[in-house]
Amino acid sequence: MTQPFRRTTMATVGAFGLALTLLPIRLSSQATVAARFTKPLNSQPIALSADDSLLAVCNPDNNSVTFFDVRGDANRKISEVQVGTEPNGVALTPDGTRAYVTNTVSGTVSVVSVNRNGRARILTNIPVGTEPFGVVSTPNGTRMYVSNKYSNSVSVIDTKTNRVIQTVGGVGTHPRGLAITNNGNGDDTDETVFVSNFYSTPSFARQDGEDDSKLGFVFYFDTRTNQGGRGFQMRPLADTGFKAAGDSIGRIAPPAAPVAADFKFTTGAYPNQLNNLAFKDGFVYVPSTGASPNGPTRFDVNTQALVHVLQFGPEFRDAGLTINMHQAVAAQTVTPKRFPTQPWAMALKQSSNEGYILSAASDVAVKVRTNSTTGAISVVTNDDDGKRVQEIRTGKNPRGIVISSTDTRAYVMNYISRDVSVIDLLASPEEVIATLKSASLPEPGTQEDMIQIGKELYMSSTGEFDGPNDTKITGRMSNNGWGACSACHPDGLTDNVVWIFGAGPRRTVSQHQDYSLDDPDDQRGFNWSAIFDEQEDFEANIRNVSGGMGLIVGADGVTPDPLLGAFTPANAGRNQLQVRGVPAWDAIRTFVQFGVRGPISPVSKADPDVIAGEAIFRDNNCQSCHGGAKWTTSKLTHKGEPAANLLSNTQLIGQLRKVGTFDPATRNEVRANAAAPLGADGYVPPSLMGLHAFPATFYHNGSADTIEQVMANAAHRSAGNPGGVDKLMDTAKRAQLIRFILSIDQFSTPIDPQ
Repeated sequence: MTQPFRRTTMATVGAFGLALTLLPIRLSSQATVAARFTKPLNSQPIALSADDSLLAVCNPDNNSVTFFDVRGDANRKISEVQVGTEPNGVALTPDGTRAYVTNTVSGTVSVVSVNRNGRARILTNIPVGTEPFGVVSTPNGTRMYVSNKYSNSVSVIDTKTNRVIQTVGGVGTHPRGLAITNNGNGDDTDETVFVSNFYSTPSFARQDGEDDSKLGFVFYFDTRTNQGGRGFQMRPLADTGFKAAGDSIGRIAPPAAPVAADFKFTTGAYPNQLNNLAFKDGFVYVPSTGASPNGPTRFDVNTQALVHVLQFGPEFRDAGLTINMHQAVAAQTVTPKRFPTQPWAMALKQSSNEGYILSAASDVAVKVRTNSTTGAISVVTNDDDGKRVQEIRTGKNPRGIVISSTDTRAYVMNYISRDVSVIDLLASPEEVIATLKSASLPEPGTQEDMIQIGKELYMSSTGEFDGPNDTKITGRMSNNGWGACSACHPDGLTDNVVWIFGAGPRRTVSQHQDYSLDDPDDQRGFNWSAIFDEQEDFEANIRNVSGGMGLIVGADGVTPDPLLGAFTPANAGRNQLQVRGVPAWDAIRTFVQFGVRGPISPVSKADPDVIAGEAIFRDNNCQSCHGGAKWTTSKLTHKGEPAANLLSNTQLIGQLRKVGTFDPATRNEVRANAAAPLGADGYVPPSLMGLHAFPATFYHNGSADTIEQVMANAAHRSAGNPGGVDKLMDTAKRAQLIRFILSIDQFSTPIDPQ
């Protein structure tokens, strides 16, 4: 975002998608028109024409798309075209004359005409679903498929008329990545579209917080009928290859100071954050950030870099060939090591069984190899160099990758550095031969620059800080690049995982709810039990969960300060590492305050049930817990160290409410050290803002799988009424109340708690 994201109106958002831009584009020579792509395609924020001459790159924070002439390694920026708000996906027609750009906030697809004789202009903006994200072309370019994150649908666009001709349902919740087959017969009505669901879904046979408690899903449909409804489960990985020193849910506490012999408990992981997928040789490959939530927490048993293999054919099934890329890095006998945290996107070659998977947090492309017969995938290592994983350093926060039709070049979109890495795939090992600036960075010294620095650190597993004598300090965010804020908070939101943490089972809280949209000083108590009151308190997570050295330092400006507490001393404003002269924690806090955008609800605020539901909300005094600008009444009343009377049992006790959601007999109610959890004093009322976006995991411990189950809790639904009178026994009224709650986002007018 070019400016801090504040509350605005839907009319304003809609207007962003209507701006037309007419800018010159000049290619080095007249293009050769290509009739179709020659290999399967997948959705990316970067696209390449079929003849490898034109590259298109999204700039989400600049609301633009940049075109490059890359023919013959010209690598020349042609133009940057303003589109709608927050473009996240782009697809080109095979001949490169049209670009289709998903504008996530605007809810549109911009169609950009790219005239090879010298001009580019927006032809139209096509309304689609809520928060469109991915877009992929059919091989001959006659259709575009668009994933709509919060409408739970895929829009089908006819590229001749530039209209939506069908909307495909039955594609699961939070559809994100898209991939399409290419059988090469010239008929695009016999291809298959695959759709990944970003969040995993609870397994009814398991308890949230267990390492196998959720399942990943990929849905698919054919391009002839465009009828959804067919999906497939991606199974958890039973053994990540990394051992824990205890088993929290099993009530086996880890030793206070574990030694090597104590790490004997097998850990599993389930697939989550399915942003992208790719198809080749009858197999679907799905990278994900694997969640291993059972405690005790430790940097190498929290998140994993998984790749699932699905076999497509008469029987679509999990091939049982899932790998954990972290194992390959762990097997290295040479240093430095950099683990591929947060696998985000991938691309596969056409002429060989090689490909590359991007680690968004660790700034590398990991080389992989596939087996065209079995589908097996493996990480490529150099056995003559200490089993070193073949990783190619990219720009900061790589999120998209495309490979040329000749398999000679790869192009990587780097979100944070706002550039493109050009990789020579013929070199051995592969190397970056050019870096193309896609969009301008903020002016140094501005608030926008501070937000950008905070985002850079938040989304990095290593970090790069100012060192003495113009040197750089790296690797302070986690142990060998294994972990990042974004690994549990993608884009500042939530991974929807219930972790067995030090306080007990805790569903990750989305950080767009931390501060009021209109007053950054209006802040809630942090974590479910209000055990923190400053963003800087999460220094403890960097050090104790991710295994990093941290950002708060002593007088020398480098050595970690050993004095660290949740409330005493106050951590804000302490001596910190700096990035380009900006204190690191100050920047991270600014990013969370101003740079994290909340999800947009697909539910119309003019819906009669929404209007009726709001009246029911008010009548039942739900605002006594869920009112105010943050849609939670939790609001800190102190600055710096809290007074002693504000604290009880390590919690800001006045921020907590009891509504019957704590049951100590529940199997997952346990701390990471296997002790009894916090919860008897109640919890911080969760914000309702954007609740629609995080389905199937409710309450602090995930004990409710649906919002209907939440409303079945009589103690909870009557908590705002005098004497606890239950006025919501009528299921029809509850349905209307739910409809209103699902409509709440940053565009909703807050309800005063009083």
